[in-house]
Amino acid sequence: MNHQHTDIPVERNRVYEHYRGNRYLVVDVAKNADKDDDELCVVYRALYDQGQLYVTSLERFTGMNDNGAPRFTLIESGEVNRNPEHTT
Repeated sequence: MNHQHTDIPVERNRVYEHYRGNRYLVVDVAKNADKDDDELCVVYRALYDQGQLYVTSLERFTGMNDNGAPRFTLIESGEVNRNPEHTT
């Protein structure tokens, strides 16, 4: 399942790296039931510590940080391991 409501697709069951270095598995893209405008959110799980589950808007997940870099970058399957350089 790919959702392309922005220029960057989000792929379920794929690993993304946050701009600070931690890695996360995208679980799914879900509709925010508390919003009337069909806002989509990304549900993702940390690949470190206890595997905390997170949710953020699709717009934020696919957006840029304050320095203009992507907040999350898709990791190619050959590079996937469990956070080689975990940061807190």
